[in-house]
Amino acid sequence: MKLLSKLSQKIYDRLEQKGRIDIVISKETAERLFVNEDADKQIRNKGRALIETMILIVFATTVICVILLLAGKRVLGEDNTVLRAPAGEGDKSYDLELSVANGERGNVMVTVTEQEVSAEQTVSIFDAAEEVLFREIKGENASLDQIRDSLNLIDKIEGMKVTVTWEADKEGFFSKNGRLRIIPTEAYSVTLYATLHYFDRIRRIPVFVTIVPPGETDPGKEDERTKRIEEAIRTADGKNPEDEKVTLPEEAGGEEFEWSEPADKRPLWLLFLGFAAAAMVIPRTRSSLKNEEKKRREQMERDYPEIISKLILLLTAGMTCSGAWKRICNDYLMAKQRIGKRYAYEEMLCSLRELEFGKSEASVYESFGNRTGILCYKRLSALLSRNLRRGSREILSLLDFEAREAYEARFEAVRKKGEETSTKLLLPMMGMLVIVIAIIVVPAFMGIGF
Repeated sequence: MKLLSKLSQKIYDRLEQKGRIDIVISKETAERLFVNEDADKQIRNKGRALIETMILIVFATTVICVILLLAGKRVLGEDNTVLRAPAGEGDKSYDLELSVANGERGNVMVTVTEQEVSAEQTVSIFDAAEEVLFREIKGENASLDQIRDSLNLIDKIEGMKVTVTWEADKEGFFSKNGRLRIIPTEAYSVTLYATLHYFDRIRRIPVFVTIVPPGETDPGKEDERTKRIEEAIRTADGKNPEDEKVTLPEEAGGEEFEWSEPADKRPLWLLFLGFAAAAMVIPRTRSSLKNEEKKRREQMERDYPEIISKLILLLTAGMTCSGAWKRICNDYLMAKQRIGKRYAYEEMLCSLRELEFGKSEASVYESFGNRTGILCYKRLSALLSRNLRRGSREILSLLDFEAREAYEARFEAVRKKGEETSTKLLLPMMGMLVIVIAIIVVPAFMGIGF
């Protein structure tokens, strides 16, 4: 983390030399949000934190991409070999890239058959397939000695590379899919012959049943090159079916080509997303600061009527404007730990320090209104400055009028906030209404009673 902090520090220093210190927050915004604090220090801290976050996101994304690339499992071995699936797992397909000698490139789906077993293993496979066949052929019938319904003439054994073809010694009783066509008036015996196919090995099984009374789309034409390549792949696949690996052909129809694996684009996409996420940190931070400014404005507008009321109370008691100002600031300092930071009072504290350093009272009030940037506080600063020039005869009546307007504005703001909240609650209320209607209507349509 120290290295990351040093790197972000160096990057920020370079930006600062170019005058780009406001990449996150402007000087004016910092002075408003961090009253009575070092605004320049806060700008630097925000900038460094932003750069550090962006570097961390990019670094983490890059590390994940490198891990994905290194951990990626290669399927194409030396001498253009690919692995077969173990016996019983079926064919295995590979999406590979083919480079032809003339420079053409394209993707080819290579399918290799599963690893073929020895003759001894084939016997056990046929035995297992025969057991499955006799279990499935009955269909809905109780037994093969009492056939009253259609048979289930399966064409393959699930989980095995075994296919089945059917014949019957008497035609007409069963369709190709096993549907019973003729129901005799008395028990009638029919012999079906199931031929099990496992690669080039077969087993013929007679199935004795007794009947008692009671369709592919045309794959389309493929170009000649594709046909030649597929034929070459099938030839290579069938050369040594018991070998673990299959060597892919390097030419077909007199045309040479090379095999390669397509580039894994997932790390690139992940890296792109990482850079995009890092870039989004800037607008996200700026948006957060804008929300902070909005909250500051709303908080100061809420506190304005209270400040006016305190000023009226203290001025009525005979205190001067500066004395009332100091008393309000001291009360805030005593209650700050309990009520938290209040921006309006922080601005007043800043003005109080200016007064203590000897700045003129009128200029202090004017700078107070300019720093807040809110109209009501500008009016207050204008009233206080005019009071110093003209005397305090009208100040109380003016402040009283300002207090009434401030409370009316606060009431209007609260009402508006309530309307906004009601509007936001409208969508979940509509959702609840839909759920209630569904609870009532759905059982009615389904004929379910409570």
